Amino acid sequence: MTHDARDHASPQPTSEIFVPEAEVLESPEEFQPSFESPTEPEVITQPPIPPTTQIFCRINLKEGCYRIKYKPNSDVHVYYGTLRVDRSEGNTTISGDLYQFLHQFLTPHSSLSDLIEDDSGFSPDTPPIPIPHIPFGIPVYPRRQYYSYLKVVGIQIDRRILKCNLILTVQEYRYTQPPVGSFDGSFPTSPSRTFKLVLSPILPPFGFTSSYFEGKLYEGGIEKGSFYMGWVSKFFRKATLEIAVLQGAVSPQPVPAAGGSGTEDFRTVYATCGWDVRSVINPRPLSVPAGVNPNTCWTAAALHNLMTTTVHSTDTHLDKVWHLHVLVVTGTMGCGRGVMFDSIGVPREGVASFCNDGYPSAESSNFGTAANQRQQDVPRAFLRSASHESGHGFNQIHQNMTGEGEPGSDNSIMTTTPEVADVLGGPASGDPGVFPTDIALRFNRHVRHHLVHFPDIVVRPGGMSFGTGHSTTVPQSDINRIFFAPEQLELKVSLNAKRVKLGQPLQIDWQVINSSKINIPIPNNVSIEAQHTYITIYDPNGHSKLMKSFMIQTDTVKMQELKPGDKIESSTMLFWSSNGFAFETPGRHTIELKTIWNYGGVQYGVKTTSEVWCDYPVSDKDNEVASLLLHQDVGKFIALGGGASHLEKAVSRIEKVKSNHSDHPAHASIINLESKTNGSKKKGKK
Repeated sequence: MTHDARDHASPQPTSEIFVPEAEVLESPEEFQPSFESPTEPEVITQPPIPPTTQIFCRINLKEGCYRIKYKPNSDVHVYYGTLRVDRSEGNTTISGDLYQFLHQFLTPHSSLSDLIEDDSGFSPDTPPIPIPHIPFGIPVYPRRQYYSYLKVVGIQIDRRILKCNLILTVQEYRYTQPPVGSFDGSFPTSPSRTFKLVLSPILPPFGFTSSYFEGKLYEGGIEKGSFYMGWVSKFFRKATLEIAVLQGAVSPQPVPAAGGSGTEDFRTVYATCGWDVRSVINPRPLSVPAGVNPNTCWTAAALHNLMTTTVHSTDTHLDKVWHLHVLVVTGTMGCGRGVMFDSIGVPREGVASFCNDGYPSAESSNFGTAANQRQQDVPRAFLRSASHESGHGFNQIHQNMTGEGEPGSDNSIMTTTPEVADVLGGPASGDPGVFPTDIALRFNRHVRHHLVHFPDIVVRPGGMSFGTGHSTTVPQSDINRIFFAPEQLELKVSLNAKRVKLGQPLQIDWQVINSSKINIPIPNNVSIEAQHTYITIYDPNGHSKLMKSFMIQTDTVKMQELKPGDKIESSTMLFWSSNGFAFETPGRHTIELKTIWNYGGVQYGVKTTSEVWCDYPVSDKDNEVASLLLHQDVGKFIALGGGASHLEKAVSRIEKVKSNHSDHPAHASIINLESKTNGSKKKGKK
């Protein structure tokens, strides 16, 4: 087989959670006057009016973000949120989100402007005073108040005598908040209810400058409450990137626009998906952590230390601002252009970019003048790479060819850096140009749709974990995936023990071996950090747990030709993930390991299983070791490959095990930890 530039390895989502997403609508052309009457008479009860009595009616459903409020007739709650009207490429897509609050300070004539959060984070429980000439903007609401996702599935215009109504048919998906200690809630796979909004355009009140509607919400023909909707921005969402720079490092800078007029920066990159993104540089350089040489490869523990200190040393409130930390550190060539930790305190708070890493010629023969140059010396490519990392922070994965419809590699932000170079350098790519001059600083259509129409809780920092929502097919379900037989392509797993104690990490190594007589294209990185290999643990009760990677390192992942007899390998320490501990129940456990990828639009994979026995505690020593090590901070310490001295609780607990129980099997696993490589033996780089 030959490797076409369009064929590639693409990260698979780690989520098993269904996420609803709005689709293109069939709607009245340009929302011009229409003689169409509502199809459900229970919503508009007046009989149809002959065309001669119909009036001129123009509905100006302007593109952009609307603040919305739903006030039920009988409920102790009131609901606030946003609705996004998207007219991309001549199509109309409308989605929204609702947040639930206690019903306070309301009068019978309250409108949307009477009770709504302002841009300074004003509490919805206290009515702000609209200030003339200072219009409302895109609001931000607390994550724990998130209530439901709104998917508009129909638009009608009712223009009979004395009427000029916009009618939206809406499917609502109510969100189940996560339990304490978890990040991911869930959506139902079918709508919680379907309702109609019958809205009339009126003059906007103070705080609003354009299209404004008031009306009623009907469910099953029964009026359920009042609904208010006012346009506030041409953008759909807003966020802030805070760029913190290590001493000696250089941050990405604006670059000349591709057309030769003006400049491009983070703001213009995100404007291509309708986001209003403000980037600010922290004026105080970050200090180098003690004991770290910033000009060599950063260990996961050292970077986590810096990110933890930076993220949690600010007064940023993720319930008031969609805020993402972008840390810029030095590093060196060949170690990695960037990384995202799926969880520092909560999911997707921060990403890092390495200005002294860059574009090794070994990664692509199409890097052109950027080959073997540092990122800071190739400004356009550096801005693209940092934007790519921030895209991961907003829960965007790489491009793939799954049945979901994401396109293959292209010249856009969420394609990996080497593949952008290969697309530009490939004569059949359909996107001619050279790297780095012709890099397109934009998100493609599919990623744009996700960024505009995914639920708030899926894309906002501190919401759901990385990968959520990018497939409605559970990776473990194997639907439409072709698995190689072992005599063709073998996944070989090695465990360093067949029995473990409670609290004992388990080293697991795997190899993908080409046992056939032909070249087989597979990913060049099969680590869990590269999002191609997935490990699921089945406990003695049959409950499954996906052991998600703590770090996301994916940017150099691409297809390679694995020759007959060749192999690619990786490893990890199986102990803890954001889903919990691998072994916390005594008894027999099954470890299922899969490596999956897409090639030429077809889904492939290899898989295997192994068994391990988790011993029942038989002594006070066993119980004490388990009680000390089965702690989240110890889990993070192990996931970081050891050396995470900033995790003081973990260090204290591990030291107690070393001092008091040096003959315990868990002790032997831990003292060898820092000599092991946590993750791929061929590290992915961004």
